[in-house]
Amino acid sequence: MPRPPLYELNDVSYTYQALKAPPYTALRGINLRIEKGEFVAIIGASGSGKSTLMHLLGLMSDPGTGTLSMTGETSTRLDVNEKSERRNKSVGFLFQQFFLLPQLTVRENILLPTEYARSGLSLQQWNERAQDLMQRFGLSEQADKRPSQLSGGQCQRVAMCRALIMRPEVLMCDEPTGALDSATAAEVLGTLVALNQQGHTVVVITHDPEVAARAQRIIQIADGVIVSDERRSDSPAAPRKLEQSGSSTSSHELTQGFLNATLNFLKANVRLFFLPTLQALKSQRLRTLLTMTGLLLGVASVFIMLTLTGKVQDVFREFFETQGARKSFVSFDWRQAERTGAPRWQGLHVTEDLPRINQQIVKYGRLDPTIDASGCAILSPEGNYQGNLTGINSLREVEENALRISLGRMPLPHEYEAVPAPRIALLGSDAVNKLFPKSTRNSAAGSSLILGQTVRIRGCEFEGILKIIGILEPQDSLFNPEINSSLYVPTSTLISGGARVYNTRFVAVPHPDMSPTWFAQYIVNKLKLMTGNRFPLRFFSFEQELEKFNLMMGILLGLTLVIGGLCTLIGGIGVMNIMLVNVHERIQEIGIRKAVGARNRDVRRQFLLESVGLCFLSGLLGIVFGIAVSAVALQIAKSVLPRAVSLTFGIEPFALVAALVVSLGAGLVFGTWPARRAADLQIVDALKQE
Repeated sequence: MPRPPLYELNDVSYTYQALKAPPYTALRGINLRIEKGEFVAIIGASGSGKSTLMHLLGLMSDPGTGTLSMTGETSTRLDVNEKSERRNKSVGFLFQQFFLLPQLTVRENILLPTEYARSGLSLQQWNERAQDLMQRFGLSEQADKRPSQLSGGQCQRVAMCRALIMRPEVLMCDEPTGALDSATAAEVLGTLVALNQQGHTVVVITHDPEVAARAQRIIQIADGVIVSDERRSDSPAAPRKLEQSGSSTSSHELTQGFLNATLNFLKANVRLFFLPTLQALKSQRLRTLLTMTGLLLGVASVFIMLTLTGKVQDVFREFFETQGARKSFVSFDWRQAERTGAPRWQGLHVTEDLPRINQQIVKYGRLDPTIDASGCAILSPEGNYQGNLTGINSLREVEENALRISLGRMPLPHEYEAVPAPRIALLGSDAVNKLFPKSTRNSAAGSSLILGQTVRIRGCEFEGILKIIGILEPQDSLFNPEINSSLYVPTSTLISGGARVYNTRFVAVPHPDMSPTWFAQYIVNKLKLMTGNRFPLRFFSFEQELEKFNLMMGILLGLTLVIGGLCTLIGGIGVMNIMLVNVHERIQEIGIRKAVGARNRDVRRQFLLESVGLCFLSGLLGIVFGIAVSAVALQIAKSVLPRAVSLTFGIEPFALVAALVVSLGAGLVFGTWPARRAADLQIVDALKQE
């Protein structure tokens, strides 16, 4: 059975359709057969249809009517990917304009078709093949140069090496000597003849009779019709068998396994995928910077809010715990009493009524009095100031309120109930500086001399002298500026010194398995029942406040994320804009890549990866900016709340992941349209762009 010809065209016509121009028929009723190993010159004047014929032979376009077969397969039966694979494996293109990518080196331009090869060669083997071609065509010393550093003849040789790297069946040449001087043109023609003798089918599109004279067969086209088909030799020299890059690859060129092939793919593609965009971005630094800023701020705001919101919630939770997060405050509501005309409540007797109530509620929790004295004149031998005395009921309450001693000691358990009550006190950290300024100037040794000294209290409910037994560590004062200026005294001491024995404000402390809010409401109901419901009472629960705070933080987080989302949207639109501009500026490059075998999905993947890379870079910069802002904010907060352990900076994994997901998502979403536009470009139209 005779083997099929390389090309066979039966009644092929092709018409160009334009939106604002009448249709133009470039080819009419072409019948043509080209055998493997032929050297064919297709000649004709400009506009005769010879370039259109080359586009059809190169599988860049499909016939309008008629059929075109390549090695027995009809072109219209091949899908887009199969045509790309045929161009990559079986057709090498040599263009008049060279069509080298300016951002790539000579070696990288030659290796460009291998990026889309499916032959299984390793990167090292492709490099060896490229090195052999460069040595063969005298380009070894130019391997790392850019096309702008080469002469016209050198550029054409580079293009020829690129066309031969896949060892194709046919070499398609479009005016290969049109941009060269006579000496270089003669050299290129000699090379084409030699390649034909080595087994390559050579098809040259030209209007130069001298070029056509080197071919074995000359086909002349005029007005889209073949007017002559002349064979200069009936029996050309038998060509040597051409080595293919597909199934005939030698055993040492076979893949070394899936992992090796994957690594080779990554090494070969990552740089070439991103290098063109990096070059374009580098040439438009201001445009790139402005485009990245919106996305950077969006990612940074998402990262900052997720980081700081978690920290702030932890700080508030920690603060409520130090203040007794499970406590509730029950008190007489004097404002409602004034509005309703209710009588004032004298309260519960601390030593008589309160113990009896605690016996009744022991299975739910306990009720502690809040005995204090405000507006007191506090005097020492070195200074004085006006401050408050705060009562403490037990060692358990000290632990619940996280009071910590820096010098001295806490009251002993028996001192809370001793009779007579001991006249002792603990000084807040600020009270020390106000009462003993001279002693505190002499470092810690001077501060230790304060222990055992006395202070006098006047001008308030409590009158008397107190002995200093301890100095407290500083407490966070964001919510209570006077907390470090107070003196902490056993409740029994305050009562014995004249403080009111009737109390209208209490601390309700439930058992661990009880709800603080429920327990506070239970106490309010019990007190109302005891007093005949004559007095308005109210309660304040840290649990409720924490829930309100968490709700507020959730709303704030949501609003901030919306703002961050808008910034991300604006940044993403900017990325899409710059990618669309990038596609427009690189239309010819897209055509070149498709001509050497890039499938639509390869082009789509390239521009999508570039978009994702740009957004990922913006995201990384946004994360760095977010880390810096978060660290500074937490450092400032730490100076205000020194005891807040949660303010220690650390990268929140969720915030980091969310920021990266946002940036990568923006790249995918806003890069899809530009990538699809790039992939949908037609090869012929793209190659015509300057």
